[in-house]
Amino acid sequence: MLTIRAEKILKQCLSEQIVHKYTVLEFCQAASINRGVFYQYYRNISDLFLSVMIIEIRRTLRSTKNESIGKMFYRMLIKIRENKFFYLNMLTIAKDLREFYQVLNKELAHAIELYMRPRGAFSVRKIELVSNGIYAIVLNWVLNECKNDIRDIYQCIYLLLKQVEEPTKQF
Repeated sequence: MLTIRAEKILKQCLSEQIVHKYTVLEFCQAASINRGVFYQYYRNISDLFLSVMIIEIRRTLRSTKNESIGKMFYRMLIKIRENKFFYLNMLTIAKDLREFYQVLNKELAHAIELYMRPRGAFSVRKIELVSNGIYAIVLNWVLNECKNDIRDIYQCIYLLLKQVEEPTKQF
C-alpha cells in the first residue's frame, strides 16, 4: 500500500528539521516512483499529507482493552511531541488547513464515538464540539513547535473529554 510506504518516506524527509517547501517531485524521487503513479493515488502533496495523518490518528487512537479515553489521547500527544517537526512540516507545507480541519476533526470525533459506543448513550453533538476543541488545541500546540508542556495540553484535552462522558442533560 503506497500510503504506508509514503508515511515512512515522509517521516524520513520531514522529521529532522523545519522544511519550508516539499514537492511532489521530491517525494517521487525519495519514493523511486514517477509522478504518474503518485497522481493515481493522490490529488496533490496536501492529499498525501492528509492520507498519512489519517493513518496516524487511526493507529494512535485505537483503543486497547481497559484503556481510558484520556490515555489514548495522551499517547497521541506523546507521539506528536516525539515527531513534532514531521507534523509541523506537513501542516505548514500544506498551507490550506480547511481540508485538514474537516477530515482530521471527523477522525477525532469518530475515535471518540468508537470509545463511547460500548459505554452507553452519548451526544453526537457533544462529541463534535469536543473533537473541534481538541483539534484546535493540538493544532496550536503543533504550530508552536510543541513548546507548551505536554501536561498542560493534556489537561485541556482531558477537561473536554470529561464533557463527553457526562450524561446529557435534558432541558
